[in-house]
Amino acid sequence: MITKNSSENISEHLLLKQYRHIVDATNIVSKTDPRGVITYANKKFVEISGYSQEELLGRHHNILRNPDTPKSFFKELWQTIESKKIWHGVVTNIHKSGHRYTVDVHIFPLLDANGNIVEYMAIRYDITRLQELNDKVNALYAYDTAQQNIARKKLEMGIVNTLDAKTHNVIYQPSDILSGDFYSLYKLEDGSRFLYIIDGQGHGISPALSVFAVSSTINQLIKKIKNLEELRDELFPAIRTFLADEEQLSYTMLMIDKDSTKLSFASGGMYPFLLRSRNKKTVKAKANNLPFMNFFEDVVISEIDIKEYKSILIYSDGFVEDEESAIDGFSPFELIAKPELIDTTKEMLKEMKFQDDVTLLYLLI
Repeated sequence: MITKNSSENISEHLLLKQYRHIVDATNIVSKTDPRGVITYANKKFVEISGYSQEELLGRHHNILRNPDTPKSFFKELWQTIESKKIWHGVVTNIHKSGHRYTVDVHIFPLLDANGNIVEYMAIRYDITRLQELNDKVNALYAYDTAQQNIARKKLEMGIVNTLDAKTHNVIYQPSDILSGDFYSLYKLEDGSRFLYIIDGQGHGISPALSVFAVSSTINQLIKKIKNLEELRDELFPAIRTFLADEEQLSYTMLMIDKDSTKLSFASGGMYPFLLRSRNKKTVKAKANNLPFMNFFEDVVISEIDIKEYKSILIYSDGFVEDEESAIDGFSPFELIAKPELIDTTKEMLKEMKFQDDVTLLYLLI
């Protein structure tokens, strides 16, 4: 006669058999004794390893060990499971034929009624193809990053600074490997000074190439021009030849005469640059042009008498339009009033990730 208890025991046994069948049918399973000797290997384990049941049982798992895996890896694994904790990780093993395969592994310590380890069960998932795809993606990413770094170094050769370090300060924080912001500061042969920021439209290679081309052109022209008008007349027609139809450049270009009494500027699509007077007032000088596009005909140049001013600050839109609230207290107005904060701001920005390039030039007149 089958009692209620015996019926429940039979049902539990049937359920356990089904559970085991489900686990065996969908996972790579093995069991070992407390010393790590294999006592059970299911069909999927046999298939993925290339060894037969007879070759696996009674052996340690190191029959599959990849010699490239450091000993510290297995030391940490054993420390975990011997402390009765579940270990999880990714392991690359060696098939009997010599090829490698990768599995995602969970190892479970199984305890008796007294809490002593009696065996370990390992459940694995074959992720070899996923790992191969991941390796290919990582290799492509590494190649792309390396090429962009090479390009960045070449592009940044277009940044020139010939000013005395005591008279200026620069913040330059590209948002990506290739920057759409470029700047340079020159002291010309006659003692006048010229500086600019160019902000290309968008991100990545296209604006970086455009601003590099502008910078390279300026590097050649600056050696022979005498004033901002001459630079405008030669530079902007040249820029027009390589800008795409819908591409545009924002820019601020300033020239200070040798006596530091007159400032000429052309600015398009940029925030106002700032002038700090000797009586500690900050004045905004607004852009006098639209962003430059290849169909524009004229670029206006304006002049400012700067005998009463002591410093200038120009900056790209990334400095004020980014959502990073941590720099709210370091506005351009704050920095031109307290230039000693520029170095602090520079260090702070190094720890931040911006959505746009950030450039700021501070210059004592």
